[in-house]
Amino acid sequence: MRKIFFAIATITLVSFYSCESKKTVQETKETTEKKSVNQDTLSAQKTVVATNGYTVLQDNGQEKTVTLDHDETIVALTNFPVKAQDFIKQNFSNSDIYYSIKEVDRSETKYKTQLKDGTKIEFDVNGDWKEVKNGMNKPIPTKFFPENISKYIQTNYPKIDVNKIEKDAKDKEIKVELIQNNLDLKFDLNGNFIKLG
Repeated sequence: MRKIFFAIATITLVSFYSCESKKTVQETKETTEKKSVNQDTLSAQKTVVATNGYTVLQDNGQEKTVTLDHDETIVALTNFPVKAQDFIKQNFSNSDIYYSIKEVDRSETKYKTQLKDGTKIEFDVNGDWKEVKNGMNKPIPTKFFPENISKYIQTNYPKIDVNKIEKDAKDKEIKVELIQNNLDLKFDLNGNFIKLG
C-alpha cells in the first residue's frame, strides 16, 4: 500500500511541477512578447519623431531639417488648391519642389512650398499667392505681378531684379523688395505706388 501511496504522491508532484514549469515558460514567453511589442512601439514612435519634419533650403544654401509645427502637415503639391498649382506651373515650371506644407490654424489655412532654387511661395486657402520670395538673393519672375506694379518697376528700376513680393491684407498693401539696392517699395492693393519702405 505504501508503494501505491508513494507512486501516487510522486505522480502528483511531477504533474504539479510540470504544470508550474509550463506556466513559468508561458509567463516568460508573454513577458518577452510584451517587451517586443513595447520595443516595436518605441521604435515606431522614434521613427515618427525622426520623420516628423521636413528639409528646407536656408538662405545660405544649406539644408536644414525642421520639425513640423502642430498645425502643419506635409502634403503633395497636388493637394494644393488648383489655382496655386496653376500659378506654380505658369511661373515656376522649370523648378522642382523642395517641400510642400498645409498649415491650418484658428484663423486661416495656408499652403507653403519651397522650390529647389530657394524660392518660397505662400498661398491662401483659395490658392491666391500671399508671398513669393527668394532669400538667396535670386530674382523671382514678375509676370504674375499686378500690371501697375510691373509698369512702375520697369519704368523706375529697369535693370534691378525683384526677390520678394508680399500681399499684406492687414495693412492693405503690396510690398516689393528689390535685390541690388535693398529697396522696399510699397503699393496699395490696386498696384498704385505709395512710398519707399
